[in-house]
Amino acid sequence: MQKENKLKHRIEFIIFKAYILKVKILPHFFIKLDRIIILLLFRLLSKKHSNIVNKNLKIVFPHYSADQISSLKMDVYSHFSRIFLEIIYLFVKKNPNKTLLKMTNKNLEKISEVLSKNKGAIIFSAHFGNWELIPFILHKELNKTIHSIARKMDNPFIENYVAEFRKYMGSEIIYKDKAIRAILTLLEKNEIIYLLIDQNTITREGVIVDFFGKKVSAITSVAQLHLKKDIPVIPAFIHYKKNEIVFEVLDEVVFNKGADHNENVQQLTQVYTNIIEQNIKKSPCQWFWFHNRWKDSIGENND
Repeated sequence: MQKENKLKHRIEFIIFKAYILKVKILPHFFIKLDRIIILLLFRLLSKKHSNIVNKNLKIVFPHYSADQISSLKMDVYSHFSRIFLEIIYLFVKKNPNKTLLKMTNKNLEKISEVLSKNKGAIIFSAHFGNWELIPFILHKELNKTIHSIARKMDNPFIENYVAEFRKYMGSEIIYKDKAIRAILTLLEKNEIIYLLIDQNTITREGVIVDFFGKKVSAITSVAQLHLKKDIPVIPAFIHYKKNEIVFEVLDEVVFNKGADHNENVQQLTQVYTNIIEQNIKKSPCQWFWFHNRWKDSIGENND
């Protein structure tokens, strides 16, 4: 099995390198043709992910007809073919003015206000819009390194390229296995920590929250840091609106603690989850439906 994985990773890496070379050589306007090709590949190649998207959309939109689900699914594929190519072209060409749509930033001053407390800041978001652009914008506008939490990719050959890309985007990556101590040290230095908190986690490591009417397990790291260390927490989301990319910083989350710590963690994690849900509802096709978010949905049969 290990040999099979190594062979698979090497084949993936060869394809990846070939595509990177192609992007380097060909003019920038080929991105339009590439998007058509990537969209076709999204539709044809992965039956597993197609089934996950179908399942997730039916969970969230049970009243939709088969045609409505199919139409929304195509919008999802179209959006992610766009951002996949934006990431590749941005990394290879390093020309954001040609690669990206016009960008509009809203309420960036809220982050500076929070940093004035000298406690650091946690910015949370979701796999929505093009979340990889958030550190890029913050780094450019605030002139600060953004410390992002991530796990290493399954393919070790591609991991180095992904890490290099994230560094170019203004991110200093903290891998999950070393995260807590590093995060606390950085927050003491009034740095910014950026986390995505919308994915499934095993029940024993999370708390149960309501997400689109279903009980799911959610990670508690942001709630724990706020409750234990009084770290300011700010939601921020990026979405595509016609011919522009809109990045919006929301208000710092204010929470009144009760006496029971575990109950506080659950309630605050629910508050964060509600904020994520509200933003997904505004542009459903821009959320990452390919993730099996309801894998451990409580009371559901997920076979």
